[in-house]
Amino acid sequence: MSSATGSKEQAATQPSAADLSAQAIERFNARDYDAAVRLFEEAYAIDKVPNYLFNIGRVYEEKGDIRSAVDYYQRFVKEPGVEIEARDLALQRLRVLKGILQETDPGEKPAEAAPPPAPVVEGPKPEPAPVKPAAPDPKWRKMKLTGAGLLGVGGGALIIGGVLGGLTLSKQNQLDATHDYAARQDLVQGGQRLAVATDVLIIGGAVLALTGVALLAVGISKGKSSTVAQRRVLPTGAGLVARF
Repeated sequence: MSSATGSKEQAATQPSAADLSAQAIERFNARDYDAAVRLFEEAYAIDKVPNYLFNIGRVYEEKGDIRSAVDYYQRFVKEPGVEIEARDLALQRLRVLKGILQETDPGEKPAEAAPPPAPVVEGPKPEPAPVKPAAPDPKWRKMKLTGAGLLGVGGGALIIGGVLGGLTLSKQNQLDATHDYAARQDLVQGGQRLAVATDVLIIGGAVLALTGVALLAVGISKGKSSTVAQRRVLPTGAGLVARF
């Protein structure tokens, strides 16, 4: 009885795979990479969750041990039941790291083509992998083009309005120097038309230019933010994500 009780107490005090994963992420954030690898390996020994293999590869990559990172990423992509997006993320890292090995090691063989995705088998699935960074949304490019077009049109209207404003002043000077009634009437009417056209062009041009500047600024800002990629440690049983 005492032996059975001791075994139960020992099992109760043994950390779970999720606890070990949480500790591993803490060590990863503290840059204690050797401890992080050891804890992830202990977690995988308890619970064969494929994401633990990815995380070990990620730790080795951050540590600078490219070959070990490649080994674990390759093991991860060959695991059954891995989500398509998670496998794609690992394959992306493999292409980058194998390229680095080829550039830094002349004797390294060319990278082999990535294996096709393994069929998904029934059984427990790992938690969803993070969605890979999306490509820039075309609507922001359209917004930038529209903004640039409006800015150009508005600037042109302001220039023309300035020219007409100069002509209006010229009409006013001619009016001051003219004493013939009919000629003065013609000058007054012409000056009024020029003044109205000047106001329309300057006000409209300013509105278009300001709208163009706003659209251009928003389009540039959104276009940059949509291309920012975040490399991550995949969430596992602990439900934690380390971002950097």
